[in-house]
Amino acid sequence: MGTEPAEKSSKEDIGGGRPLVLIIDDQPEYARLFELISDSLGIRSYIVNSCTEGLKALETIKVDIILMDWLMPDTDGPECACKIRKIEETAGGRVPIIGVSGYVKATRQECLGAGMDDYLAIPFTMEQLQATLSRWLKK
Repeated sequence: MGTEPAEKSSKEDIGGGRPLVLIIDDQPEYARLFELISDSLGIRSYIVNSCTEGLKALETIKVDIILMDWLMPDTDGPECACKIRKIEETAGGRVPIIGVSGYVKATRQECLGAGMDDYLAIPFTMEQLQATLSRWLKK
Protein backbone atom coordinates (compact mmCIF):
# COMPACT_ATOMS: atom_id res chain seq x y z
CA MET A 1 0.00 0.00 0.00
CA GLY A 2 2.60 2.82 0.02
CA THR A 3 2.09 6.50 0.24
CA GLU A 4 0.84 8.27 -2.84
CA PRO A 5 2.98 11.19 -4.06
CA ALA A 6 1.54 14.59 -3.22
CA GLU A 7 -0.33 16.33 -5.99
CA LYS A 8 1.52 19.32 -7.37
CA SER A 9 -1.53 21.48 -6.77
CA SER A 10 -1.34 20.68 -3.05
CA LYS A 11 1.94 22.56 -2.74
CA GLU A 12 1.73 26.04 -1.32
CA ASP A 13 2.37 28.87 -3.80
CA ILE A 14 4.28 31.48 -1.79
CA GLY A 15 5.70 33.36 -4.77
CA GLY A 16 3.02 36.04 -4.65
CA GLY A 17 2.74 36.10 -8.44
CA ARG A 18 6.51 36.18 -8.95
CA PRO A 19 8.75 33.19 -9.67
CA LEU A 20 9.92 31.52 -6.46
CA VAL A 21 13.60 30.60 -6.29
CA LEU A 22 14.68 28.07 -3.67
CA ILE A 23 18.19 28.94 -2.55
CA ILE A 24 20.09 26.06 -0.94
CA ASP A 25 23.31 27.49 0.48
CA ASP A 26 25.13 26.95 3.75
CA GLN A 27 26.92 30.32 3.51
CA PRO A 28 24.64 32.95 5.09
CA GLU A 29 26.33 35.85 3.29
CA TYR A 30 25.53 34.43 -0.16
CA ALA A 31 21.99 33.52 0.86
CA ARG A 32 21.48 37.05 2.23
CA LEU A 33 22.86 38.57 -0.98
CA PHE A 34 20.34 36.59 -3.06
CA GLU A 35 17.59 37.69 -0.72
CA LEU A 36 18.59 41.36 -1.09
CA ILE A 37 18.64 41.29 -4.90
CA SER A 38 15.44 39.28 -5.29
CA ASP A 39 13.23 42.35 -5.76
CA SER A 40 15.44 43.84 -8.46
CA LEU A 41 15.41 40.47 -10.26
CA GLY A 42 11.62 40.25 -10.09
CA ILE A 43 11.67 37.03 -8.05
CA ARG A 44 10.89 35.84 -4.54
CA SER A 45 13.45 33.78 -2.69
CA TYR A 46 13.06 31.03 -0.13
CA ILE A 47 16.35 30.30 1.63
CA VAL A 48 17.47 27.10 3.33
CA ASN A 49 20.89 26.17 4.71
CA SER A 50 21.20 22.52 3.70
CA CYS A 51 20.07 19.82 1.34
CA THR A 52 17.91 18.30 4.08
CA GLU A 53 16.07 21.60 4.55
CA GLY A 54 15.76 21.99 0.77
CA LEU A 55 14.18 18.56 0.39
CA LYS A 56 11.69 19.38 3.16
CA ALA A 57 10.82 22.69 1.48
CA LEU A 58 10.21 20.95 -1.85
CA GLU A 59 7.59 18.73 -0.18
CA THR A 60 5.38 21.68 0.69
CA ILE A 61 6.04 24.67 -1.54
CA LYS A 62 5.85 25.24 -5.29
CA VAL A 63 9.31 26.22 -6.54
CA ASP A 64 10.09 27.54 -10.02
CA ILE A 65 13.88 27.19 -9.92
CA ILE A 66 16.63 26.13 -7.49
CA LEU A 67 19.96 27.88 -6.94
CA MET A 68 22.19 25.36 -5.18
CA ASP A 69 25.60 25.69 -3.62
CA TRP A 70 28.06 23.16 -5.03
CA LEU A 71 29.89 22.47 -1.76
CA MET A 72 27.90 22.04 1.47
CA PRO A 73 28.81 20.20 4.67
CA ASP A 74 25.93 17.72 5.11
CA THR A 75 25.23 16.81 1.49
CA ASP A 76 27.04 18.49 -1.38
CA GLY A 77 25.23 20.07 -4.33
CA PRO A 78 25.71 17.21 -6.80
CA GLU A 79 24.41 14.63 -4.32
CA CYS A 80 21.49 16.88 -3.39
CA ALA A 81 20.61 17.37 -7.07
CA CYS A 82 20.59 13.58 -7.52
CA LYS A 83 18.22 13.22 -4.55
CA ILE A 84 15.87 15.83 -6.01
CA ARG A 85 15.88 14.13 -9.41
CA LYS A 86 15.09 10.75 -7.81
CA ILE A 87 12.08 12.28 -6.02
CA GLU A 88 10.92 13.87 -9.28
CA GLU A 89 11.05 10.47 -11.02
CA THR A 90 8.23 9.22 -8.80
CA ALA A 91 6.40 12.48 -8.06
CA GLY A 92 6.63 13.92 -11.57
CA GLY A 93 7.74 17.33 -12.76
CA ARG A 94 11.22 18.79 -13.03
CA VAL A 95 12.49 21.96 -11.38
CA PRO A 96 15.55 23.55 -13.02
CA ILE A 97 18.62 23.42 -10.74
CA ILE A 98 21.43 25.93 -11.15
CA GLY A 99 24.70 25.02 -9.44
CA VAL A 100 26.53 27.95 -7.82
CA SER A 101 30.06 27.91 -6.47
CA GLY A 102 32.96 30.16 -5.67
CA TYR A 103 35.19 27.70 -3.84
CA VAL A 104 35.17 24.70 -6.13
CA LYS A 105 35.62 25.32 -9.80
CA ALA A 106 33.10 22.86 -11.13
CA THR A 107 32.50 22.70 -14.84
CA ARG A 108 29.17 23.00 -16.58
CA GLN A 109 29.61 19.37 -17.66
CA GLU A 110 30.03 18.22 -14.03
CA CYS A 111 26.84 20.07 -13.12
CA LEU A 112 24.89 18.46 -15.95
CA GLY A 113 26.24 15.06 -14.96
CA ALA A 114 24.96 15.59 -11.42
CA GLY A 115 21.43 16.34 -12.65
CA MET A 116 21.76 20.13 -12.56
CA ASP A 117 20.69 22.19 -15.54
CA ASP A 118 23.22 25.02 -15.48
CA TYR A 119 26.09 26.55 -13.51
CA LEU A 120 27.12 29.98 -12.24
CA ALA A 121 30.64 30.58 -10.96
CA ILE A 122 31.13 33.18 -8.24
CA PRO A 123 31.85 35.98 -8.86
CA PHE A 124 29.09 36.62 -11.38
CA THR A 125 27.35 39.80 -12.44
CA MET A 126 23.72 40.70 -11.91
CA GLU A 127 23.32 40.46 -15.69
CA GLN A 128 24.68 36.89 -15.71
CA LEU A 129 22.36 35.88 -12.87
CA GLN A 130 19.36 37.55 -14.53
CA ALA A 131 20.14 35.89 -17.89
CA THR A 132 20.47 32.46 -16.28
CA LEU A 133 17.24 32.81 -14.31
CA SER A 134 15.37 34.17 -17.34
CA ARG A 135 16.59 31.34 -19.56
CA TRP A 136 15.27 28.67 -17.21
CA LEU A 137 12.11 30.43 -16.05
CA LYS A 138 10.91 30.74 -19.67
CA LYS A 139 10.98 26.95 -20.19
